[in-house]
Amino acid sequence: MNAYKKYVIIDNSQQLILSDLPFKAGQKVEIIILAEDNNELDSELEELRQKIDSATEQMLAENVTDGELVFEQLQTRLKNEYGLE
Repeated sequence: MNAYKKYVIIDNSQQLILSDLPFKAGQKVEIIILAEDNNELDSELEELRQKIDSATEQMLAENVTDGELVFEQLQTRLKNEYGLE
């Protein structure tokens, strides 16, 4: 199974438009929408999620050098600030 994750904020129109997806035309996909609990959302973690999304998009566009640099920085930050490895 090929999974693709993206974080978005629902605007006032309460619509969600998905574009630039990494799937082939005619490919069947399953859409699952999960709402985050605002109490668990930490601004630093959200920033890291955005950087991960950005790096993933760079890698999908075959701009791997920038993506590798971003992931290396994220790994260092997760290790130093959150004790994660």
